[in-house]
Amino acid sequence: MRQDPIPVVVSFPLTERTRATIEGASPLVHILEYPTEQLRQGTPRPPPTNAQALALSKAEVLFGSHLDPISLHDAAPNLKWFQVLTAGLDELIEQGILERDFTITTMSGIGAVAIAEYCMGVMVMLEKGLHSTMRQQVKHNWDFRFTGQLHGKTCGIVGLGAIGRELAQRARAFGMRTIATRRSVQPGDSSPDVDVLLPSSELAQLLRESDYVNLCIPLTNETVGMIGEEEIAMMKPEAAIVNIARAAVVDTAALLEALRNGRIAGAAIDVFDPEPLPEDSPFWDLSNVIVTPHRSGALEGYFDRAAEFFAENLGRYARGEPLSNMVRRERGY
Repeated sequence: MRQDPIPVVVSFPLTERTRATIEGASPLVHILEYPTEQLRQGTPRPPPTNAQALALSKAEVLFGSHLDPISLHDAAPNLKWFQVLTAGLDELIEQGILERDFTITTMSGIGAVAIAEYCMGVMVMLEKGLHSTMRQQVKHNWDFRFTGQLHGKTCGIVGLGAIGRELAQRARAFGMRTIATRRSVQPGDSSPDVDVLLPSSELAQLLRESDYVNLCIPLTNETVGMIGEEEIAMMKPEAAIVNIARAAVVDTAALLEALRNGRIAGAAIDVFDPEPLPEDSPFWDLSNVIVTPHRSGALEGYFDRAAEFFAENLGRYARGEPLSNMVRRERGY
């Protein structure tokens, strides 16, 4: 059993509650003083200051954001474990984080319920035309129309992970048929979570059959540009896309063109590149699009939950036990 202290750096502001949660993981935990400030969303994270670099030089464990530059990790020569604050590594992968030799764990699953609820919410909005109704309300325009229902429709889930399973459960409660793809399945495999389970290689079937295509996949080399002009052309004209994954999963130009010319009925988009979405982006003004500011997983109390997850993992680390949510480098997540 380990006896020496575990020096930990947390690269974002701590509250008294989150600090107490992390320190409560083990008597061995020692949080190093790391000067931080709250940065506005979309603000680039700067390289570490001298004071931050000093703390990092002593760190064995780093609890940080996917928005932190790789220079933070480079300033920590003794780093053995990096716990990222989110489910994905995003920009850090581009900067070579997977080539480092320390252990990496994610927060995969912590926001799954919230994101699944978001997907259900925007599907209801699109099916009932509520996004259009809100626009008409601003104009004081009484715009009566008949609308559809989700019952009997097919909910497509690209990526049956933690979010996908939560979404499937809720879609079934609405009487929807569920069809999903998953990387680690073979043709003919089934799952109690969905009505039809397909390997990723059979994405075309999901696109053809789905009324709503929910993108719930991590961003990897394999998923960049997964939904392009050819894939969108496979969808029903009355179908819609819900993207809570990452912007790069979709060919933005192809999606924009399809929405403009009515090739597909609509979209709910929570992720963009760049973020925040520029004021002159055409997506703002498309009547068949719901734009949200990357908030599907922005759960109230998220940092408290993240601290609890990290503390549980930190307890395992102190006891020499396997960590939860370890990144598999060959997959990129």
